[in-house]
Amino acid sequence: MELPKGAKITHAGLLQHTPDGKTELQKITQAGLVARSPEGTAAKGMNIRGNEDLWVEIQANTFKNWVNEHLRESGLQVIEFHEDFCDGTLLCALVEGLQKRPLKPSWNKRPANQHHYIENVTTALNAIEADGVKLVNIGNVDIVNGNVKLILGLIWSLIVRYQIGRSKFPPRKLMLAWLQAALPDCKVSNLTTDWNSGVLLSALLDYCEPGLFPHWRTLNQNDSVRNCERAMNLAYERFGIPKVLEPEYLASRWLDELSGMTYLSYFMRPGGPGYNATMKWVNGQIKRPVNNFTSDFNDGKVFCEIIKDLGGPVPEPAKLSSDPSQWESNQQKVIDGGLKLGVKPVLSAKDMATADEEHLGVMAYTTWLRWVIPRPPLANMLTVHLDSTSGRVGEPTEFRVEALSRDVDMSKVKAYISMPNTNTLHQVRLGSRGEGTFVPDKYGMHEIVLEIDDNQLGGHFFRVLPRLVHVAPPGMAPCALGSLVEVLVNATGAPKTEDILVTAYSPSGRPLKCPLKKIEEGHSAIFKPDEAGVWEIAITYQGRHIQGGPFTCAVFDPSGVSVHGLDGAMPLRAHSFEVDARGVGVSGELHVDIVHEKRSLVCSVEKLQENKYQVTFMPRSNGKHRVYVYFNGYDVKGSPFIMKVGSKGRSGKTRTSPHQHDGKLRSESPSYHFNSSSLTRKTDSSSLRRDIYSPTTVPKSGSRSPQDYEPGFIKSSTKETYTSRVMSPARHSPSPKLIFPTTTETDYGGFRRSTELLSQRRDSDELKSPVRLTDE
Repeated sequence: MELPKGAKITHAGLLQHTPDGKTELQKITQAGLVARSPEGTAAKGMNIRGNEDLWVEIQANTFKNWVNEHLRESGLQVIEFHEDFCDGTLLCALVEGLQKRPLKPSWNKRPANQHHYIENVTTALNAIEADGVKLVNIGNVDIVNGNVKLILGLIWSLIVRYQIGRSKFPPRKLMLAWLQAALPDCKVSNLTTDWNSGVLLSALLDYCEPGLFPHWRTLNQNDSVRNCERAMNLAYERFGIPKVLEPEYLASRWLDELSGMTYLSYFMRPGGPGYNATMKWVNGQIKRPVNNFTSDFNDGKVFCEIIKDLGGPVPEPAKLSSDPSQWESNQQKVIDGGLKLGVKPVLSAKDMATADEEHLGVMAYTTWLRWVIPRPPLANMLTVHLDSTSGRVGEPTEFRVEALSRDVDMSKVKAYISMPNTNTLHQVRLGSRGEGTFVPDKYGMHEIVLEIDDNQLGGHFFRVLPRLVHVAPPGMAPCALGSLVEVLVNATGAPKTEDILVTAYSPSGRPLKCPLKKIEEGHSAIFKPDEAGVWEIAITYQGRHIQGGPFTCAVFDPSGVSVHGLDGAMPLRAHSFEVDARGVGVSGELHVDIVHEKRSLVCSVEKLQENKYQVTFMPRSNGKHRVYVYFNGYDVKGSPFIMKVGSKGRSGKTRTSPHQHDGKLRSESPSYHFNSSSLTRKTDSSSLRRDIYSPTTVPKSGSRSPQDYEPGFIKSSTKETYTSRVMSPARHSPSPKLIFPTTTETDYGGFRRSTELLSQRRDSDELKSPVRLTDE
């Protein structure tokens, strides 16, 4: 074979090119000459467009360097493919180094004849095919005969399988996908000429280690060989990337694509600097670290966690199915959420869920997510306004959702209510201005949860107090000791104030006159009960009881409750304590609510005796627990009582209600409760301090209608009162027409007037009540 004019055979390869690509002054290896001979051409599958001999030089040199890198530990070296691969020893050693295991059957390390050569090559090719590499038109005889064309094709198949990664997709496409994602500021369109200047390689180094090459944008693109040499030296020194491609070859415009792919694959293979940099970013975004871009990503949960933190509309990772048959569905949610952030998928949902899919496609999609500017947290885009932080069972709780960003489409916002001790959400329809109304049917801590595009926002809590039980006439709503009770007397006609008399009789029979004043709605009388028990309210007109009177009002002492045994509770152990409400003076409904981290816990309440109960619950974790005790639907004084779970203390310690009500807004509650409707009377209350305690508030002066005393919310004030409206149907009488008393205000619950008990009380206390009128 005749050498080209001016050509020189050397194992150093092609070191320089003339600007026009001529070969007269080029150094050409023996492998290149053989490849250009009638017996061999370039590796199968390459599209050659001119300057074939230059292209072949670069590829043959790159592949030889790659092989020698993997033969380094064995001490062997390839100089010329058409000679050194003939006996099969280097090929067998290469395959063993790639597969990290000895070949079976063992190969002959000292072959003596062509039969031994063929056996060695056959052993290597069988091991390659058994590892999933498809060999087309490559036989053992071709290798033994030194067919460079087929040898280069075989080497490329090994590079793809063991370095780039096997996939049903072309490796060029996947490599470009990741490089384009890693270098969004660079226009990467190929794996050849785009890399000649050395600028992109410098930028890739800065991606792998931010700050390693920060001034890559200022490089002179005309100084390509120097740029490539400096970048490749730095890649070798910092990351150990071998120079399988010489700087002059990388800077050549005749750089072949397979050589460029071989060198760049060192950055993105598992354990490479680009791989590690991407993995480091991923683990900085998620709670539990991952180790690969294949099996750890197949179920879609890692992607959902990343996309959700970026503000994308994807479900919570915990809500995704772990069933492999549902992974494709999970990945489709990932793709849909990513599209909302402007990230297009690299693979289909099916391919992303496939367990044996190689890593480059997933890594490329992950890298694109790295550059997404996070959306503001949903908490910065939506807020909830509550009319009050507490409500009551059966009463409407109103709230309003407000958009804080123009990016929020209120028509897509959904509102749900999370109720205590349940995992279900109750949807509330929002009005055009974001207003919503919810009528709770159980008491305890409730949470408003907003949802938009599968993103949820919680954290808006409100307490629901127990339902107030209606009191049948002639009963009036129960009230607390020391509160102000306002009785509204509505009359038809124009009765004179001096003709109406309101008198309150204490449980001990002591009369208490109630001053009467004229108001717009009729007349108002106010008295302050100073004794716990059942009071009797007599309303007369011209000395005669109005129809339905006298009326009864159970007055309880909210400071008469003590709690015993709160200390000593431990997580995951049942704990019991006692609530003693015998000091309230009357019987009624008792509710005990235990709250931890704004969540109501289930507890049971067992009645030990009248107004004395045992409460049992199981705390789930350490920390402060609040024990809310309600009597007749309202907090007793001292509630909530604080229980510190996990801290040692004397379990016999007693907590009692303080004598002064702090007037603070209650914010939490519930569980199970016991109802009692019998009436008792406390006769000795001289030692008790009389403090104002009421669920409703009135101004210091003036009066309020029943509508003003909304029972659903507690308002704090220096002066509080209970109001009962007295109304009656018209009677045929010359006197002004009075109306039956009914409680349209706060119905305290559980109390029923016992005629027999009242008769006994009248006899024992020798009450002298005015004579009642009848309609006879």
